[in-house]
Amino acid sequence: MTVVDIRNAVTDSRVELIEISGSTVYYAEEKAEEGHHSLFLLEYDREAKTERVLANCFLSDPTAVLHFFSFATDIIVVMENRESFARILRFDKQTGQEKNAEELHFVGNFADCKALDESRVLFFTEENELHRHLFEEYKKASGFERIAYLYDLEEGRYYYVRDKRICNLNTEKLIPFDVAGERMLLVLEPYGSEAEKEKCYRNQRWLGDTVSDNVWLCPLLDFVVAVKADETHLPLELLLSAGTQGLVRYAGQDENSLYFRAQYYPNNDQRVCAVDKHSGKKTVAAELNLQEDEEPAAFFIEPDSARIYRVTEHEESYEIHGILNSAVHGRYSKELGQFVACVEDRFLVAKYVISDETDSFVFYSIYDLETKQQQSFECSCAVQEDTVVLY
Repeated sequence: MTVVDIRNAVTDSRVELIEISGSTVYYAEEKAEEGHHSLFLLEYDREAKTERVLANCFLSDPTAVLHFFSFATDIIVVMENRESFARILRFDKQTGQEKNAEELHFVGNFADCKALDESRVLFFTEENELHRHLFEEYKKASGFERIAYLYDLEEGRYYYVRDKRICNLNTEKLIPFDVAGERMLLVLEPYGSEAEKEKCYRNQRWLGDTVSDNVWLCPLLDFVVAVKADETHLPLELLLSAGTQGLVRYAGQDENSLYFRAQYYPNNDQRVCAVDKHSGKKTVAAELNLQEDEEPAAFFIEPDSARIYRVTEHEESYEIHGILNSAVHGRYSKELGQFVACVEDRFLVAKYVISDETDSFVFYSIYDLETKQQQSFECSCAVQEDTVVLY
């Protein structure tokens, strides 16, 4: 296990993690120095244990919300303040060169964004006072509450997205990934929350409506070509679907597979299904059902690694048992807080929050199952494979 500490206790700054790669950690740091607010993009070499400033720029609006997206060669930064414009920057990861610095203006106020690759970003806007009349006309014509734009950094122009499956989604439901050198786009279209979906099943006899959770898949190039051609029905392929009697939700991915948690309400059967990224073959990866003789427990899924654990609560401890992609079996004290992750089937990471009416303090602890030693830190924390980053 490698612990990377990128907290800055010297200057008044705010650190945000961008990416944990094989040998490198990329992160951003906002600093206030002599009345000026600056943004620094930094690279930390895990092997050499050295830090390098990739790029820096002044923040004209220190209240702006920053969104970071990292790809093989570039880092994209979107700056916005929930107004009808946003600033977009693109930096080369090797040289730090600023490849793009543009200000985009929208109809409506910024609502969300998602970079799909190094040169294409989806933006969503919602109704504001300035463009109220235009939005009313748009909603009458399309039936959509939001406008979606695909912005191409290479062309310097944007295109309207007209497919309701995209316009009605939040950006966490759009998941780009690579397979065999091709960029793919996973589109998650669940019906409401899990509680809402189950309520539909319970009331199906009276409602009589059929509702579905749908998972769509599309090569990103095909998606882009269709959007630019102004198509209203994009070439999305239905990968998985669950009607009123069931549920399917994204659970994570690893190098070879996409994972989905599925539930069948009539007998309450729950499983994790795997879809092979190369062949599309579907298999059952794990069952999430407790036997009659087993103690009550919950299942915890790490989305970035698709590891699954059974978490059993005892009077003074939590017991962690690996179910998928993990063979860990151990306990730690409840005093350390809620289970977050496991590294190398040995180190447990837990989170504990102390809060009152005015303040909130977050502590992360790393517990070694072999030595029974622990370390606790007041900070934010992220775990990727065998790396724990404190920031």
